[in-house]
Amino acid sequence: MRAYLPISYDELATFLNSGNKNLESILAPTPFYVGENDDLDEEEIEYLLSLEAAQDALELRGSNKAPGIVLAIELEATQVNQVNEKSVTLNSDVTWDQVQCALLLFPDDEELIWFATQEIALNLGEWK
Repeated sequence: MRAYLPISYDELATFLNSGNKNLESILAPTPFYVGENDDLDEEEIEYLLSLEAAQDALELRGSNKAPGIVLAIELEATQVNQVNEKSVTLNSDVTWDQVQCALLLFPDDEELIWFATQEIALNLGEWK
């Protein structure tokens, strides 16, 4: 299951260095959320969730010109503890190996900018 984590710059730097992160919950395409959006296909649902995460990420920025940062994370079914309306709680840490990409939303933009996992460390300094 692909899930979306709004994250601050400092939290991202710590996650990148440590290799794991403990999360209480994460946005995910739960059965309830999918049912509420049954007119959308899987890709459209994931895009909608990523935009919601990006809006939440804008509140985590260290400065007004910094982007909102979202990590797309591939969860294992065994990690899911509880399914909520549009999020899941987890019973284990997320590892850096589960990160699929970073999505950035700059304050004056409407489109997300995609960064491959291997590009995150290279570009991190520009996202502060």
